Amino acid sequence: MNKKNLTLNHFLCILVSLIFTGSSGYVQGQQNIEWQKSIGTAQSDDALKMFTDDDGNLVILGNEVHQDFTGNYRNYLLISKIDLKGQEIWKKYHDLAYETFNIPVDYYFGPHFYTEDNGQKLISVVVSIGGRRLLYKIMDETGEYYSYSDINPGVYAVDRSRVEVSAITLCSFQQSCYGPDSLIVQKQNPFPIIGFDPVQWSFELKQNIRTAPIQGHYDFNNQDITTDAEGNVYLLTQIERWDFQFCTDCADAFIDAYCEIFKFDTSGTLVKQVKLKTAKAVVSNMRFVTNRDGKLLIRIDDINAAWTAVITSLYFLNDDLSITHQFSLDKQYNFIAADEDYNLFTCSNVYDQNDPNIKGESDVLISKFNSNGVLQWKSYFGGTSFDYPKGMVLTKDDGLAFFVNTESTDFDIAENHGGQDMWLVKLNQGTTGIDHYSPSVSFATYPNPCTDFIEVVNFEGYMNIDIYDLQGQKIIEQKINPSDARIPLNGFPGGMYFIKGVNEKGQQYAGKILKL
Repeated sequence: MNKKNLTLNHFLCILVSLIFTGSSGYVQGQQNIEWQKSIGTAQSDDALKMFTDDDGNLVILGNEVHQDFTGNYRNYLLISKIDLKGQEIWKKYHDLAYETFNIPVDYYFGPHFYTEDNGQKLISVVVSIGGRRLLYKIMDETGEYYSYSDINPGVYAVDRSRVEVSAITLCSFQQSCYGPDSLIVQKQNPFPIIGFDPVQWSFELKQNIRTAPIQGHYDFNNQDITTDAEGNVYLLTQIERWDFQFCTDCADAFIDAYCEIFKFDTSGTLVKQVKLKTAKAVVSNMRFVTNRDGKLLIRIDDINAAWTAVITSLYFLNDDLSITHQFSLDKQYNFIAADEDYNLFTCSNVYDQNDPNIKGESDVLISKFNSNGVLQWKSYFGGTSFDYPKGMVLTKDDGLAFFVNTESTDFDIAENHGGQDMWLVKLNQGTTGIDHYSPSVSFATYPNPCTDFIEVVNFEGYMNIDIYDLQGQKIIEQKINPSDARIPLNGFPGGMYFIKGVNEKGQQYAGKILKL
């Protein structure tokens, strides 16, 4: 890579704030990569899932293409555990289709859990394969295959002691069933008395109106389920209904789905039921982000008020289901994690041809919001080809890691084995612990658009200013202070330029200027 491209790479990693007026903007700075790994073969490999173990190590799942004993190429499940220094603890390959006695078809992963069986700690992952839904179990210490078991359809969760909870919708799974659907929530006893029903408790709720006879419609759309330390069960479900028992135009009669949370106590009694919002689409996504210390954080992905985009909304609840506050973000995010102070960290795939920070076909965008939804910083990662995130976690050292499918070979990607690789990135310690937001410090230019000069306003102390053209070539380098902050631009052609500032504290500021 030549010097010019390196300069462009360095600058495009700076987070650009769109400042075309004299108003102030927020401070942000690119987060640094502590280490990275490109994982894969010369074939096309696929990142699938990422999470952390009890000790904070990173666990990744993916597909790699290898030859089997007949010489034919086929997909194998890769699972690897990596410590926070980037050192591989173990890496194993699983022939999942063979081990579960299914034909070699695609498989899809759901949630993961840590369970124990006879003192053996297990990584248990929900997998759908060959028309079956299984809990696939891997030994946490070695990564070796342990066993699998069939599990109920619908949403499912299991705790360390193998207590299972699930929720299904009856009737909708039966052909030509046009009666009211029933919501069934169950808790299983992991150690039932031989010959007795293993169901510890069961709860049923039935719609009181007749479902319209439209194929695929159901009244309860169960989305996620979890338990707390006391054994209470929380269920996220959408409840859909129709205004009329019989309708000629059922689309007009349809009432938007209610996004609700249910709480059941240890005996299966429905303690409370709370409506979070009215969804504008029956395909809205609801998930638990966290459930700890008597607090619940829930995300709902739904169409915005203008019906122009899907956005993510966050709901903060106490364990009595009282909503403390809620807000909506600016877009839909692939992954969201929350720290102990409920600051939010998001990861998404992003492409915008008008955004100079994006280096290629698509990039990975990592952002931080405070617990009130105010953006603190955002950073772009990727190369000139296709980069798509498949996982993100917060790490115990106040860092952050993300897992990506990448076809890129340049910019942030240090290595590529060919085709599509799995790219694992660990950001520096302090990424989640340092707040880069500083509303008392602003960075703006005046006039903007400009002709012969600009002035940097609303800052204190000294600042080093660099200005780049669209090709990433630095055209101006100047040190300024509040009494001498004019930067001449005469002699340069009209067009868009990027301005970067670094103050005495090392904080980075960025913006755009338009020269007429």
